[in-house]
Amino acid sequence: MTLSTTFLGTSTVHVTDGVSAVLVDGYFSRPALLKDDELDLTLEVRPDDAKIDAALARAGIDRLDLVVVSHTHLDHAMDSPLVARKTGARLLGTASARMIAQGYAESGLDVDLPSFALAEPGSGVRAGSFTVTPLAAIHSNGDRIPGEITEPLHLPAGVADYRTGGCLDILIAHDDGTVLVHPTANFIPGALAGISADVLYLGAGAAGNETAEWREAYWGATVRTVGAKRVRLVHWERFWDPIDAPPRPLPPPFDDFATTLAQFQRLAAEDGVDLAPAEVWLREEL
Repeated sequence: MTLSTTFLGTSTVHVTDGVSAVLVDGYFSRPALLKDDELDLTLEVRPDDAKIDAALARAGIDRLDLVVVSHTHLDHAMDSPLVARKTGARLLGTASARMIAQGYAESGLDVDLPSFALAEPGSGVRAGSFTVTPLAAIHSNGDRIPGEITEPLHLPAGVADYRTGGCLDILIAHDDGTVLVHPTANFIPGALAGISADVLYLGAGAAGNETAEWREAYWGATVRTVGAKRVRLVHWERFWDPIDAPPRPLPPPFDDFATTLAQFQRLAAEDGVDLAPAEVWLREEL
């Protein structure tokens, strides 16, 4: 069996050995979210079934063992309950993710609520030949929609209704290698001590708004701590553009990705790390 990963936009990552498969953060609807160059938090949205089906088909995904929600902002959680249902997967996430799934079911969508499992940081979940462990994490600075989702989220829902709901890193372990998805650019000092990963999908969005000292500390707390020798930067592109559009970095004031990339390239050269911005649809073998 060959272990491989595929990046599918924002922080959506598919990991498979050809038999078992895990998806982090199913998000394919990608509604147009900007109004006058600002996020329109009043916009009402709902998952786009056709876009979800098209993305899964292009990625060759027809079955998953587990869909994991890292946090419950729209660009991470919006499509996850439907992706889980379409692929026969269990859905793993926080209590806020459970409220999204319940609200979708009450809105008439085909969502399998009994398949939901509550994530417990540090507690591994078996998913075929994988062990998936959610780890405590923290959102990038400047979270525009903080808080928990405490009631079922009915559709159509406002963008601002998809509150953070707590953040998780996702450690995906297999006999042939380990993948860590760290989807948002921030860190809890020491949180990844004792964790190792061959491949790290590292959140980069908003890191360009931080200081160079902060970014080096972030690199140290993630890349250097887990010892990853392949690092792919995620959440750097405009998550409101269609998934098939040429990727464009998040614009100011959301981020300054060029600054982050230049500094991380220097750090990667020092550490002997294979670094690149994650490329949508690209399948890479471990």
